[in-house]
Amino acid sequence: MRVLNKTRDCVLSENARYTKSFLGRLRGLLFTGKSDLVLESPKETVEHSSIHMFFMGYAIDIVWVDKQGTVVGVLKGVPPASLLKPSTFRIYRPPKPSKYVIELGKGGLCDTETGDLIEFS
Repeated sequence: MRVLNKTRDCVLSENARYTKSFLGRLRGLLFTGKSDLVLESPKETVEHSSIHMFFMGYAIDIVWVDKQGTVVGVLKGVPPASLLKPSTFRIYRPPKPSKYVIELGKGGLCDTETGDLIEFS
């Protein structure tokens, strides 16, 4: 799946995987090489768009997008959870309800900010 930031005319990912199944969303990017993923939540809520970094091997950038395609939250360089750092064992939630979570393991953020418009194709 191609992910485009229309506001900045910049491609976030050319080859993002897409999933909306429960197991696909639960797995996320676990046990993968650096790649990009678009997760579609069953409902546009904060709870359904939360993610974790348990068992991840690399940092990612996270973009939360509502059903209209508007960015509602961005986190850059979210570290994997580490057994040596209990503070890294946490759940990341969007500041507002979102329908999609974009996990960028190798893509670029293109200076994406809250309010930007995202297009999936």
